[in-house]
Amino acid sequence: MNKEEYFATIEQYKLLAKHEVGQNFLIDSDACERIVGCLGINEDDYVLEIGSGAGSLSFFLNEAGAKTQLIDIDEGLVTKLKNDFAESNTINPTQGNAMKWDYAPYSKIIGNLPYYITSGIIEKVLLGSKTAQKAVFMVQKEAFNRLAAKINTNEYGPLQILIEYRGKIAREFNVPRTSFSPAPHVDSTVFSITFNDNRDLEECVALNKLTTALFLNRRKTILNNLSRHLGDSEKARCVLLSCNIKENARPENLSLNQYLSILRGIK
Repeated sequence: MNKEEYFATIEQYKLLAKHEVGQNFLIDSDACERIVGCLGINEDDYVLEIGSGAGSLSFFLNEAGAKTQLIDIDEGLVTKLKNDFAESNTINPTQGNAMKWDYAPYSKIIGNLPYYITSGIIEKVLLGSKTAQKAVFMVQKEAFNRLAAKINTNEYGPLQILIEYRGKIAREFNVPRTSFSPAPHVDSTVFSITFNDNRDLEECVALNKLTTALFLNRRKTILNNLSRHLGDSEKARCVLLSCNIKENARPENLSLNQYLSILRGIK
């Protein structure tokens, strides 16, 4: 099936879209090709597509020629893709839950993420990817603005710190709502995360647990939050002193390196 015929079948699926799981099918084939191109796939990559849906990105992943795992929670759409790629030697569609998936084996990860679990999936990828070199995701435009939030802003928090620890985030391009069927109410942004190759996953998990705890009450001082986390205000004060961090700073005022200093100071 050629590109035009394939995307004509995808548009027909708009009547079957399930709003409760955030299904909006991307029908702009040029945008799809460009998104997959951002991943920079080599033939020796092991690629994962999260939320493969009706196959908009999967079509170009198949053309890339690398071993590729497709996962989607919708059994009917997985069946469609199994039929679509029955003759492919590289594509493997599987029904699966992105929040429970093992991300360790993949070198490249891609997906059009549902708005209601965008942050959860990205966190799972960052905490579970052992060999990932790059990830490319499409999310609601406003969601990307939150993910890219900087220190000293209201949106800055544990996920932003985790992203910075694992790699570098970059906006690739925007996709208008008219590129989808059915059309959502907002535009989308495609962005990439290029992973560092020298990060310790055990430290990554520990850092995320620490920042999550210290941001539970972001209106309180870092001393107050750390004291509650450690159950020992004097130890918390000593840790902050050793790290040269002001006791009255707020959680959003601390950089990645300062949180790493706290983590290592506790140890």
